[in-house]
Amino acid sequence: MILLAERLNPLYHTKLIKLLYLIDETAVKDDGIPVTWLDYKVWQFGPVAPETFFMKDSDHLFTNYISTKKSDKNTIIVPIGHYNKNLFSEYELEIIDNVISDFGKLSSEELVLLTHEQNSLWSLTKKENNIDFVNSPANISNVSIDLRRLIANDKQKLSNYEGAYEMICFNLPSKINVLEECIR
Repeated sequence: MILLAERLNPLYHTKLIKLLYLIDETAVKDDGIPVTWLDYKVWQFGPVAPETFFMKDSDHLFTNYISTKKSDKNTIIVPIGHYNKNLFSEYELEIIDNVISDFGKLSSEELVLLTHEQNSLWSLTKKENNIDFVNSPANISNVSIDLRRLIANDKQKLSNYEGAYEMICFNLPSKINVLEECIR
């Protein structure tokens, strides 16, 4: 988050949420392993990882790493300190750089449209779960977007995903500290 906020100034809240999703989608398509391991939900303006949505509140999970500033109707992400490049592999930095290069100039609205394209995971998951944001007062759901669907026909990438996920679960107590460091 700090890296994105440093490179894309100003970085609006919605744009951050979409870029994080696109980083994970790109990484999964490439080698089967997401960078952030966030759990993206089908929301009206999703995909959204709820913990990233609520960072616009004063007390949030990422308080030690980023702050937010209101500007007209928008929320701007402001880094606290500088990102630690040693917490990312060269590969992860390359994925992040590619996403910034490919999508960094798009507006939040354009990124919402991109992630909502027909046959996107958001669109397919919304349809399969009969989620209707038009005739419903709710604009969120608890339905997760399964990034493994992007690699369903690639045994090697699925194996990469499952192996990495297993390692995270196996090392969960120590991994929480690593994940907190990665947010910086």
